[in-house]
Amino acid sequence: MALEAIKDIKKAEEEGMNLIKEASLKAKEILKDAESKASSEYEKILSSASEESKNIFRKAEEKGNMEALPILEKGEKARQGILNLGDESLKKAVNLVIERIVNINGNS
Repeated sequence: MALEAIKDIKKAEEEGMNLIKEASLKAKEILKDAESKASSEYEKILSSASEESKNIFRKAEEKGNMEALPILEKGEKARQGILNLGDESLKKAVNLVIERIVNINGNS
């Protein structure tokens, strides 16, 4: 009877050790899975943030281009107006500038 009790105790200890090993392995597996999911979620968040920043930058660039368009068109019209000045108008403008320079500085 004592021998049988010792065998039962030994068997219970072995089963307990096996349960502890299984629990330890399961805990490591759960931890590894959690780390993997956390890493995956982190990469997903980074990717989403990167994509969102690209969209914000693109929209800001488009808005800037739309705001600059009328200014560029006005500058182009002014440039074309200057390029299309006739020789007579250009001579008058040059003479006017020279006359003002001479009047400001005196007859040098």
